[in-house]
Amino acid sequence: MIETRTRTVPRDAGGVHASVMDCIQVNLGVLADRFHGTDTHLRLGAPLRFDVRPLDPSPGALPTVEPELDERLASAARLLGLATSERGAGDLTGGPLYAVADAFALPWGPYFERQHMEHSFLVLDEEDPDRATVVDAYHNDTEWGPARPGWHSYPRDELAAHLAGAGLRLFDVEPCTPGAPPAPEANREHLTAAETDAARDRYVAAYREHPDPKAAVERLTLETWLLARDRALHAAWQCADPQAKAADRARDHAQAWAGFAEQVYVGLRRVRRDRPAPDLYGPLAGLLAGDAELAEHSAA
Repeated sequence: MIETRTRTVPRDAGGVHASVMDCIQVNLGVLADRFHGTDTHLRLGAPLRFDVRPLDPSPGALPTVEPELDERLASAARLLGLATSERGAGDLTGGPLYAVADAFALPWGPYFERQHMEHSFLVLDEEDPDRATVVDAYHNDTEWGPARPGWHSYPRDELAAHLAGAGLRLFDVEPCTPGAPPAPEANREHLTAAETDAARDRYVAAYREHPDPKAAVERLTLETWLLARDRALHAAWQCADPQAKAADRARDHAQAWAGFAEQVYVGLRRVRRDRPAPDLYGPLAGLLAGDAELAEHSAA
């Protein structure tokens, strides 16, 4: 059993709005604020995007809006002014290190030995050279219990051994321009209706027409969670940026997405009991159309 010393910390670990960020973004946000100042992390919410890729290469695979890690790191460079360089996965010295591994192997989180998924955390040095501190600012309520921001102290060798089979990737992180945040114009990226019409229709149809309705709703639960968090982060950015033009509209739209994500979760519970789900795809199409309307209003 790995030895751990754990402390809880406030919701806004490192000053970030943890409850509107996903598990890959949130710890990049902590580093952005550390290097560039409070609320730099909100710049991740500036683009209102709908980038879709296949979930896997097999024919008929469901599409996903979940970015791959390399896309996340590119966004961190462009929007947060963070430069990342990958190092060997066995070297936990130095820091701060940005780490991504399988949450199934991370003993401080509710996904431990329950759910396989990529999850980020930070590794910091301690005064004791034999120990390392793990910082994880993730905030979410899961079906296995709450994930809350915290930091955890481990013997360094035991932590390395524990992570050895977890697909660990480690990155050194430093500011692209020391002492200066990214230029504001780098964050003025908005989606237009013309860019989303066809993609939106294909996305909704892929889920509606999937031959396994249960599998479609299972995946849609994660998709709508990601979209709801992304829209909530966009609203937080709008509210914090004096040049943003649609704070109230963005906040209302984010609340609509949050309500729909809860509706999809209820639908998931129904299909797991072999009961029909309510209509999810009409509301999904409507909210995606609302994204484009919000983007046009923001850019007007």
